[in-house]
Amino acid sequence: MRKISLLFLLLIPLLLAGQSLNDEGIVDEEMSAESSSASSPNFGFGGTIGNVLIDGNYYTQFRLQPEIVIWKFGLGLDIDLLIDSNGNVRKEDWDSWDDALSKLYYFRFASRQDPFYFKVGSINNYTLGHGLIFDEYSNMLRYPDVKPIGGYVGTNIKSLGAGFEIFTHNVSKNEILGGHLYVQPLKPTGIPLVKNLKIGASIGMDRDPYGKYEDSDGDGYPDVYDKFPDDPSCWLDTDNDGIPDDIDIDLNGNSTLDHPELNHYVNTVFPGIADNYPDYPFDTEVYPDEAMPMSEGNEIRIYGLDYELPILNKKSFGLSHYAEYAKIEDYGSGLIFPGFAARFLIFNLNLEFRSFKDQFLPGFFNHLYDEQRSQVVYTIESENGRSCYSLKTKESELAGITSSLGWFGSLKTNLGDFAYLRITYQDMYNDSKTKGKSLWGEFTVVPNIIPKLKEASIVYGQSNVDYISFNTLRNENAEISGKVIYNLSSSFNLALRYSEYYRDLNRDGKIKGNDEIIESMSLGVEFQF
Repeated sequence: MRKISLLFLLLIPLLLAGQSLNDEGIVDEEMSAESSSASSPNFGFGGTIGNVLIDGNYYTQFRLQPEIVIWKFGLGLDIDLLIDSNGNVRKEDWDSWDDALSKLYYFRFASRQDPFYFKVGSINNYTLGHGLIFDEYSNMLRYPDVKPIGGYVGTNIKSLGAGFEIFTHNVSKNEILGGHLYVQPLKPTGIPLVKNLKIGASIGMDRDPYGKYEDSDGDGYPDVYDKFPDDPSCWLDTDNDGIPDDIDIDLNGNSTLDHPELNHYVNTVFPGIADNYPDYPFDTEVYPDEAMPMSEGNEIRIYGLDYELPILNKKSFGLSHYAEYAKIEDYGSGLIFPGFAARFLIFNLNLEFRSFKDQFLPGFFNHLYDEQRSQVVYTIESENGRSCYSLKTKESELAGITSSLGWFGSLKTNLGDFAYLRITYQDMYNDSKTKGKSLWGEFTVVPNIIPKLKEASIVYGQSNVDYISFNTLRNENAEISGKVIYNLSSSFNLALRYSEYYRDLNRDGKIKGNDEIIESMSLGVEFQF
C-alpha cells in the first residue's frame, strides 16, 4: 500500500497539466479535433480518485487519463489502478497483453465526415445507415470492468460521390463486424436536388454470439458455469466439493452413497455393490446438475440497403427524406419508408413509418447488445431442486416475433446551453401482442443558476419490449444511468456516476436479486488540468 501511495504522490505533478471530461472521464476527442491545429497541439491530463463498484465489489480507484491532440490526430489513455478492501491491486487488469492494450482509450484521425478517418479504442455510440442494423451500439457497456479495443476506418471521396466504412467491436477478436458502402450515382449530372441522392448498402454480423464468455479449456462449456474451467474432461460439481460429478460417489454431498442405478460411477468403484448389499441404505434422491454446451455455427448476419435525399439545407431549417431496408439472414426483414429528418432552430426531429415482417428486430446491434448477445439461463427444477445451466442468444428471440406496423420518432434539442433533451419513441402494433415498443430519453442540465453544480443528467430507456411499463421499470431491455458533477474548484470536480442494466437468469419475467441487476457506480474527485 505504501508503494501505491508513493506512486500516486509522484504522479501528482503530472496531473497539473485539461479539458472537459465525458461520461467515462475522458475528454471528448471529436470536440477536441475541431479545436486543434497543426501548429498548436493540445495537451491535457485528467484523473479520478475515489471508489468504484465493479461486479458487486467496491474498489479504491486511481485513474489517470492523459490526452494529446495534434491537428486531426488524437490520443487518449485510460490508466487505472483498482485496489480492494485488503489493499491488493486487482491483478486481472494487468496480467495480459490485452490488459495493456486496454489502457488505450482512443487513437483517432479526423471525423466520420472527413475524406479519410479512423478511430481505435472506445466506441460509445455507433450507428450505420438509419439504425435498422446498428443503432447506437457501444463496446463500452461494461466499462470500466471490460475495455475492448474496437475501431472503424472509412473514407469519403467527395469528387466521386462515394465512400465506405468498416467496423469491429474488438480488434483482437473481430466477432461483431459492420460495413457500409455508399454512392451518389446522380452526382455527375449536376441536376439540382437529385444530384445529392445517396444510396448505401450495409452489413452487420456477430460471428460468435457466445464469444462474450470465455471457455478456457475448450470443452464447449463456458467458464461462467464450468466448475473446472481449466480441465476439458469435466465441468459439473453438484455438491461443490471439488470432485467432478463424473468421479463422485456422493453427488448430493449428503454423506450417503448414491444408488448405482442413479450414479453409474458407484459401480465402477464398487462393482456389483447393489447386488451384494441389497439392504444398504443407498441415496435414491440423486439429482445432479445439468449444463448445456455452447452450440456451433451461431453466426448471425444482417444485410441492409438505404437511400437519403437532402431536400432543403438552410441556416435555420433543413429537411431530408430517407428509407432503409434490412434483412436478417434466415429470419425476417424490416423497412423504413417514408422517413424524414428535419432541423429547425434548436430542434432536430426524425419521423419514420416502419414495417416489420415476422422474426425481425430493429437495431439488432444496439446499446445493450454486448450483454444481450448471449446470456446465462439458470433455473432450479421445482420438483427435485436440480440446477440447470445453459446459454440463450438474442437470436433466439426472433422466432417468436410477429409482423407489425408502426411509427418511430425522435426529438433532440439544446436549450440555450442550459439543458439538453433527447427523446425517442417507437410504437409497433398488430392484431396480437408483439415486441416493438421502445422509449428512450436523456435529460441533461447545466444549471448555471445553481452555484457549484456543474452538470446533472439522467438516461432511461426500454427497447423492443411487448409494452412500455412504468410499473416494471426493470426488465432485460431496459437501462438507466445518471450523473451529478459538483464543482470544487477550477480544476477539481466531485463526480457521482451510476448505471444499471438487467438480466433475467431464471426466466421468470422478473428482475430481482443482485445476480440479475448489473450495476456500476463511481464516486470520486476528478482532475481536469
